[in-house]
Amino acid sequence: MKRILTIDDNELVQEILEPMLDIWAEERQLPIEIITASNGKEALSWVNQHSAPDLILLDVRMPIMDGAEFLRQTALLGLDIKPFTLLLTGYADDLEEHLGTDALLMKHLRKPFTAPELFQALDKLVSK
Repeated sequence: MKRILTIDDNELVQEILEPMLDIWAEERQLPIEIITASNGKEALSWVNQHSAPDLILLDVRMPIMDGAEFLRQTALLGLDIKPFTLLLTGYADDLEEHLGTDALLMKHLRKPFTAPELFQALDKLVSK
């Protein structure tokens, strides 16, 4: 079973992501468990208790702890989560501004995105 951690402060995005992820997994006959967090601090707490999930969908801009700080904190724990993290952003300048030029090498989607765009990005992450 693949565990997918979604980290986004926007409740509407979380509500949309869950059924999209369910459809994606069902089409691929892939059993999944979806874990949601509304900020990086909640997600980091979950990771500390359970270890790294198989996939992470990470919003870049969030209150309390943003995506950049979440990535830094997981790196301090010795976890390299970047290869299986999909960055989500609603702002064109978020990636480089908040995460530096390395973020441009990570898989990312700009909000709003469509189900096919999400599915394609997830397929690329899973194939690694």
